Amino acid sequence: MADYLPEHVIVQIMERLPIKSLIRFTSVSKRWRFIILSDPNFAKSQFQQTRSRRVLCFDPRESEFESRDLETSWSTGDDSMDRKLRCPFKNPDDELRSLSSCNGLVCATFSPRHTIDLDIYIWNPSTQFYKKLPASPLRVQRVPYVRCYGFGYLSATGEYKVLINNLYSLNIEHHIFSSNSNIWKRIAVPFRLHMDVAGTLSNEALHWIDKEILAFDLAHEKFRTMLLPDFKPGQCIMELGEFRGCLCAFDYQNQHIGFIDLWVMKEYNVSESWTKLFTLKISDRPVRMQSLRLIMVMETGTVLEKAPISEGRDWVTEFKLIKSGHKEEKFETRKVSRKMHGNTHMIGYEESLLWLGDHSTEPAMWN
Repeated sequence: MADYLPEHVIVQIMERLPIKSLIRFTSVSKRWRFIILSDPNFAKSQFQQTRSRRVLCFDPRESEFESRDLETSWSTGDDSMDRKLRCPFKNPDDELRSLSSCNGLVCATFSPRHTIDLDIYIWNPSTQFYKKLPASPLRVQRVPYVRCYGFGYLSATGEYKVLINNLYSLNIEHHIFSSNSNIWKRIAVPFRLHMDVAGTLSNEALHWIDKEILAFDLAHEKFRTMLLPDFKPGQCIMELGEFRGCLCAFDYQNQHIGFIDLWVMKEYNVSESWTKLFTLKISDRPVRMQSLRLIMVMETGTVLEKAPISEGRDWVTEFKLIKSGHKEEKFETRKVSRKMHGNTHMIGYEESLLWLGDHSTEPAMWN
């Protein structure tokens, strides 16, 4: 085929192929391997044209991650699109602290068991390429309760940034890593923050819910606040996400009858632009909102994690994924592996060939 078609035509065809096929094609020739794994323009174009949305799951008792497809129907029971993924940098005694995703890359933080150190990696689960970030100032000082507050990308500079802080520090400061400078920098914060979850990435900013929306602008490295949708009696905004490039919020007011509402901020940082877009059916019976967590908002539906509810000293219910359609009142559920104990980590991500820094491992090869 390469003898008859110009290379640029072949590249245009390859840009429309899924990641799994492209990884296999790296063995065709050195030239194809270079294009697929080392050409940043090809990686960017392929990511823009071919989006595959998945969920990454990790059970603390297991050594592998599990990657599950989110887009195909779950009603058939077909799991041929699911994969087991080896984590190339995890040691047996490492404890996973947090996961964040952006552009197909995952920011994973690990602590060796029984220590207060924190190792931070940027990892592409699709190719297995990864980069270990330099030790943060908080890690060097051996400060406990360090949290990764988020991970994002700036299109103007082609720069990735990671935000961390000590959850219980008396100092009103954070540290931020820039992939362009490859160093950590201390930034002052005008008020004390007590966030224990990673921020929602949208419009090149990280977002959290308090009484208002707290946003961290990755470009200017400053915090600001934004208003939630207009409160009505009983309104309960519990989750933030992103839909069609817009910040969105989930109102759990009617979760007791199996529904939640999706609001979208159509114009960023304009509170008057909040619009209720969908009412999502998530169950045929009441659901405790404490057990729900957003995984990803897709074009046709929203995926949430339903965590176990503790009864006594054990977890008695399996983890599940719930996928609710946007245009029709129906939902699908899917069990996640077997019964899991402790903190099972799940995060939505989009497959890509993008990478950060030098390639550190061989690409993944799937059956």
